[in-house]
Amino acid sequence: IMTCGCGVGRPPATRAPAAVPGHPALAGTDEARLAAAPVLAAAPTVHRKPVDAASAALGAAFGALPEELRATAPLYVLCRDYGTWAARRFVARCHDPARRLRPSDSVGLETSELVRPYLTAAEHRGDCYLLAQLPAARLPVAQAEFTPPVTAARPAAVVLDLIVFPGEDPRDADCLALATTWKASGL
Repeated sequence: IMTCGCGVGRPPATRAPAAVPGHPALAGTDEARLAAAPVLAAAPTVHRKPVDAASAALGAAFGALPEELRATAPLYVLCRDYGTWAARRFVARCHDPARRLRPSDSVGLETSELVRPYLTAAEHRGDCYLLAQLPAARLPVAQAEFTPPVTAARPAAVVLDLIVFPGEDPRDADCLALATTWKASGL
């Protein structure tokens, strides 16, 4: 039997485990958008800041993983919406004559700053990948666009999808943070 890295041609006993979605966790900054989200997540939570929504969603998703996997499961952050909004917000602040730019303004451009507080507090030791989404339909369903590479060596992962809803003021936006656990089939 010929084999390749994709698993085609391998006997069924040696195929890599498939990634299957598990526990979804949803948090956001707008109660109405949370209520309207077409995602079945237990007890979505409302927060004032996007960073708090991201932390809440991550806490619930990582908390659903078995304890031995929590600290090392990789995190994949789908951040296209947030990166675009952060850049627009930064430009608006640059052009605001009544506002003086601060170092925190440029740090706010980094999507990593949304997940850093949770990862630091949880003492997470796994990898974290920030990924630009493909320009597909804008649905708050990370699974439709990205499946993490879950393997026997890395049997679980968490995917965080950040969906931003800009308001009239480019400095303000509502967001939904959808975190979903992924496990290798058979776990």
